[in-house]
Amino acid sequence: MSNGSGPRTYHVLALSGGGYRGLYTATILAELEQALGRPIASHFDLICGTSAGGLLALGLASEIPAPELKSLFEDQGKQIFGVRSWWRRRVGMYFKAKHSNHGLKSVLEQRFGTATIGDLKHRVLIPAVNFTTGRGQFFKTPHHQTFELDHRLSIVDVALATSAAPVYFPSVRNPRGVFVDGGLVGNAPGLFGLHEIRTFLDKDPQAIVRVLAIGTMTIGATISGKTSLDRGILGWGGSLFDLVISAQESSVDYMLTQSIGERYFKIDDQVTPQQSSDVKSLDEVTTASTNTLRDRGASAAQRALGDPRFAPFRTHVPTSPIFYHGPNKNSEGV
Repeated sequence: MSNGSGPRTYHVLALSGGGYRGLYTATILAELEQALGRPIASHFDLICGTSAGGLLALGLASEIPAPELKSLFEDQGKQIFGVRSWWRRRVGMYFKAKHSNHGLKSVLEQRFGTATIGDLKHRVLIPAVNFTTGRGQFFKTPHHQTFELDHRLSIVDVALATSAAPVYFPSVRNPRGVFVDGGLVGNAPGLFGLHEIRTFLDKDPQAIVRVLAIGTMTIGATISGKTSLDRGILGWGGSLFDLVISAQESSVDYMLTQSIGERYFKIDDQVTPQQSSDVKSLDEVTTASTNTLRDRGASAAQRALGDPRFAPFRTHVPTSPIFYHGPNKNSEGV
């Protein structure tokens, strides 16, 4: 939130999910951070992230330099998306998750240790789906009086919850229930960020909210003209999840454009036909996918830096957040 005599201003950073395609997002963040000369988190009042975007959001809010988050995908992608066995590559994914989450958990523990959501110094909102209740759940820092429980959760547990993509990773259990990927409820979390500001941080209709969204070159799932229309579970496979997240992305993009117009800026790319096979799968970790995601991310960042819509995000300095619970509590609340 900016100070001054004019309307209060809030900036939201929204990071989409997309599995290994998060390398594209991480590359953009690293390039932006280098150009801006200070941590990305210091430019935003709220950081939202889903699935792979959730891992990045938690990393930024932990003040881990963006280039280190980029290396998480580049250097440890195969550890995160390591298929359990040759059997799992053939038929196992039809009966159990394609990947174990042991590699992902190990990588997260190396980066975050035992830190909790309450240890974060920047506001976050991380979508997941509570499979115990059948509802969307949004893990948040305690930036409102009513947010009394999430600050106790470990960052690792929240990261595992938001990234437990059906078919790809097992569901996870933590002290709040059993969770699956936040992409089922909001793969592009910018609309949730806008709602969070207007509902919990500032109800003044004159307050200005800007949203910077970064995508993952999402291709989505489309049907071939020769594909059967009568498909069961095996026929859908992982394409059902891909379809859900791509449909959500387009819907959120439309609604944010209608709601806040030029105050919404999305950085993303359409995949070319030549590169589509490189990045079609959420868990494709190859030299080709790495090169494509990294190169396109660097190009997208350069393009964004020269776009007039990005200019306000360069100079915004948010006020220090108020936390009502946890180790960073700085208000007695109401």
